[in-house]
Amino acid sequence: MNHGKNPGGDRGTGNFKLNIDERDLATGSVDLPDRRSQPPRPEYSANKAYLTEKERRAEKKAHKKRNKLKARKNRWVFSLVWVCMVLLVSLTLASYLIQGSNDFFAAKRPEGTTKVVIPENVTSKELTRILYEAGAIEKPEFFNLYCSITADMQYFAPGTYQIETNMDYEDLINTLQGGNEIREEVTVTFPEGTTALEMAALLEENEVCSKDDFLAAINSADFDEFDMIGQITNASEKYYKLEGYLFPDTYNFYKNEDVNSVVSKFLNNFQNRVSDLEEDIANSGMTMDQVIIMASIIQREAANANDMENVSAVLHNRLNFGGEYGIYRLECDSTIFYPYKRADNVPPENPLPFGKYDTYQVQGLPAGAICNPGLDAIKAALEPNAEGDAPYYLYFCHAADGTAYYATNVEDHEYNKQLAGLS
Repeated sequence: MNHGKNPGGDRGTGNFKLNIDERDLATGSVDLPDRRSQPPRPEYSANKAYLTEKERRAEKKAHKKRNKLKARKNRWVFSLVWVCMVLLVSLTLASYLIQGSNDFFAAKRPEGTTKVVIPENVTSKELTRILYEAGAIEKPEFFNLYCSITADMQYFAPGTYQIETNMDYEDLINTLQGGNEIREEVTVTFPEGTTALEMAALLEENEVCSKDDFLAAINSADFDEFDMIGQITNASEKYYKLEGYLFPDTYNFYKNEDVNSVVSKFLNNFQNRVSDLEEDIANSGMTMDQVIIMASIIQREAANANDMENVSAVLHNRLNFGGEYGIYRLECDSTIFYPYKRADNVPPENPLPFGKYDTYQVQGLPAGAICNPGLDAIKAALEPNAEGDAPYYLYFCHAADGTAYYATNVEDHEYNKQLAGLS
């Protein structure tokens, strides 16, 4: 039996063979040329995206740029909001002050009477509350401030008063400090076309105030808070600054009334009556003052209310295109003797200087109104007749009975003067 002996006769371990590479038996680091070196582990940003150093710098630069743009936008928005806030506050404050000023002068306050009862030792706050609840004032905070500064409270006499609701602050205080005695009232009517000189004479005649005090007041700057007066730009060229704004009407005055209170009544009435025409005046191409000057000439030249729009047409046409026909002046007789109405009104001794308003001498409108026009004349100044031949009228004249004649040329005008008995 064969037991696995080598044929060569040698004893062995069989045919099993173990192959070991020398490199596997080596210790320490082994240089393996056939293996590639591994790249360094990449860095990762917060969003796990691999960025190179150059890309990181670019990203940082872009981030700064975005922050600048955002900051610039935020500054622009902040500035816009700030400007809007300033404008809103300014407009609100301006409106508040205008309303207070209007209440100070009783502008646009409704006419009427109201009863107030003044207790003994009244304080400015108590007086303000009483007048506000009675409808005598509309802005209590303004009246309280004015009263605290200007009025001595010890002179307010206790008692029951019947006062007008359109009195300005000064007139209110004067009335309530006058005691409970009865003040004599007078009613004075001023026809349309009345001049400042004539108004002053009527006021003195009715013992309301002196003529000189009235004429001085209407030439002062005391009433510039009224919008229409504050807009006058040539006050130094006017004979009487407020001529034209002393609205002709029937008024109730106290005898020996404060002159500023008297003038305020005229101006308040003017403002109330003309307020509905403010938009028309703004759209007319003329200033308020120009409209009133034009209206004053229309008032004096027209025979009646129906005649006013035609007279207005002549004046507008002469101003607008009269030069094309050699007409450079209005040439209205009513302006020659201002501040007097006509030659027979000029006093023989010490007359006031006149003639600076003479439209035979000055071109265009005179420096100021020549009288105080009514509402019809003011409307006519804004709306001249535009029908028929009226847009071409350059001349007019009137007969003694008031019959009016109009012409577009000088030949027809001379013929009209014969018809009117003027030549």
